Amino acid sequence: MKLIVGLGNPGKKYEGTRHNAGFVFVDKLAEELGSEMGTFLPGEKRPHFANQDKFKSEILEVTCKGEKFVLVKPQTYMNLSGTAVQKIMKYYDITPDDLIVVSDDVDISVGQARIRHEGSSGGQKGLQNIIDILGSDDFVRIRIGIGASGTLLSEEKSPRATGQIETADFVLSKFSKAEISIVDEIIEMAIGYILSFIENNEKIPAHTIVA
Repeated sequence: MKLIVGLGNPGKKYEGTRHNAGFVFVDKLAEELGSEMGTFLPGEKRPHFANQDKFKSEILEVTCKGEKFVLVKPQTYMNLSGTAVQKIMKYYDITPDDLIVVSDDVDISVGQARIRHEGSSGGQKGLQNIIDILGSDDFVRIRIGIGASGTLLSEEKSPRATGQIETADFVLSKFSKAEISIVDEIIEMAIGYILSFIENNEKIPAHTIVA
């Protein structure tokens, strides 16, 4: 069993914002798994996530090729994501070895994603809250780049650091049409990458993906 948590903020106000890249990931993963199962045709509505108040999350359970996936979109708002993740892990008896957390990363450019097994949150508050509440950073995390296009950003080059836009406003801004297609591509590549290892019951290696 794999618990895959996409981080974001609930509500229409935040749909399509950079900070909700984790939600987009699990939505697209649900579509991919549904297609492989043959439960719906391409172009049909994605499988339904059920709101479960006891977990403060929207959850979808999918079994594909003998592997059970629990896909989660916490509804606690980003900074309290750990509360939901802890409840769900306890209910399903899931260890950090089978937890994958997907978040945005403002310091990685659009068109890149990083997969790592441990380390700091990099300032991502939802990820940090999960680390704090679990008391461990030893789980797979996928960081989807939402920063300015080009190479990896430094604070000196960041539009946030130069005063063009504050970080809090930037992460809650929406992707441009050009960026949306790139983000979709990188998410699909990341999904293909992790599924290839999950299906073979192998540990997901650390990796940097570039579209």
